[in-house]
Order: sequence, then C-alpha cells, then structure tokens
Amino acid sequence: MSLGSRIDLSQCAPAQLWASLDPEVRLAAARSLYAHDWGETPTRREADFAIMQGMRFRETAVRQLSVDKRAHYLARSIRPTDSLSGSMLLALHLEHRRAMLAAFLDALKIPHDNGLISEDHDMKPPSAATLKKAAAALHGQFPEDEVDLYLATLYVLDRETWAGLAPLLK
Repeated sequence: MSLGSRIDLSQCAPAQLWASLDPEVRLAAARSLYAHDWGETPTRREADFAIMQGMRFRETAVRQLSVDKRAHYLARSIRPTDSLSGSMLLALHLEHRRAMLAAFLDALKIPHDNGLISEDHDMKPPSAATLKKAAAALHGQFPEDEVDLYLATLYVLDRETWAGLAPLLK
C-alpha cells in the first residue's frame, strides 16, 4: 500500500506523516537525528525535551540514556511535534538517502552539494512536468517506498515549492 493511499498528503502535517511510517523507518529516522551533524541548531535538545515531557523523565535522566534508547523512545513512545517530525524526516534522508536526493536534484538540474540545494541557488518551484520526469527517474533507481517517502517529505515540508508533486503522491 503506497503512502499516498494511507494518508491524505494534501492536508498532512509532518507529525501525521511521521505517525504513518512503519516503526522501523521511524527508528532509523530517530537514530539519524542523533547521528546527523546539525551544527548549532537545537534539534537534539528538542528531541530530548520531547522525551522528557512524553516519558515524564527529568533532564538528567534523559541525558544519561544511550542514543539508541532515546531513538527507541522517539520512534515508539513519543508523539513528536511537527518541527521535530520534520527534523527526523530530514535527518533520515540526509544520513541514509543522499544518493537519492542528489539524483533527484540532478534530474531537476538544481545545483547542490551532495543532495543539499546550494545556498546561493534561487529556488523556484519546478514545473509539474519536470517533477514528474525526475520522480520517474528516481522510481527506476531506488526502492519505491523510499522514493514515495522522500517526495511526500518534500511536499509536506514545503508545499509552495514542491506543489507540482501533489498529483504524483495520490
């Protein structure tokens, strides 16, 4: 069953997309959140805070948990906010699926650095026809469920830029 047939992506928030994922995918995404180098952003702190609130743990108790235990809590016991859900979805793709990101951006002729859109690129919404070709190329190279999740993630996190994906996600 495809992702688009399980949830209505046109009304979906990142937390709803997160909740629709298989537990193994959520666990991989949660682990990726802790593995990814986020620089100065408070992403890991947001995750730890969600564990503190959801499990009613004190901050010191959460800090003493292994990364694997924290990831398990995030994947199985916590209802993350849209912000945290979006961060985990991004981390999953940045840590484990960069080749797919790069292939998609190459197909769209968008300049990038290993799957991350170049900061100096003025991003404009690609046409639906261009997106359809790029998505078809991905489906020929990568597992369908991973492509579907990637495209859904793009759309749910930035509907304005990726509006042309909507018909492909049904």
